Amino acid sequence: MLFETRYFWAVFTSRNPETTGRLKALFDRARHAYASSISVYEVYKQTLANEGKTVARLRANTIKRDFDVIDVDSQIAEEGAEMSHKLRIPMADSLIMATASRFNLSCVTDDPHFSEVRRVWV
Repeated sequence: MLFETRYFWAVFTSRNPETTGRLKALFDRARHAYASSISVYEVYKQTLANEGKTVARLRANTIKRDFDVIDVDSQIAEEGAEMSHKLRIPMADSLIMATASRFNLSCVTDDPHFSEVRRVWV
C-alpha cells in the first residue's frame, strides 16, 4: 500500500487515540508500506511552517525509516501530468496517484482526488 500525505498528517497531528489506533492498524496490516517522496516533501514543508525544522526533520526521518520511499521519475512525472490535466487536481496529488498507479498499489487516503487508483479509506 502507498500511504498518502493525509495519512501521515493525521498520524502526526491527531489527538484522538481511536483515530490514531485505526491509522496505525492500517500500517500494521500492510504487507509492504510505501510512501512517495512527494509526501515526504509535503509533510516536511507543512511541519517546517507550523512547528519548525527540528520537528520537520523528525517527521521526515520517521517516514523514511518506516516506509519504502518511492522517488518520482520521468515516467511518474508524465503520468502525473496527464492525471493533473485530466482531473484538474493539484500536482502533488497527481504525482502520488501516478506513483500508486505505476506500481499497482492501493492508496491509503481519504482525499477524494484519488479517483484513478484503488483506495483504502482512513
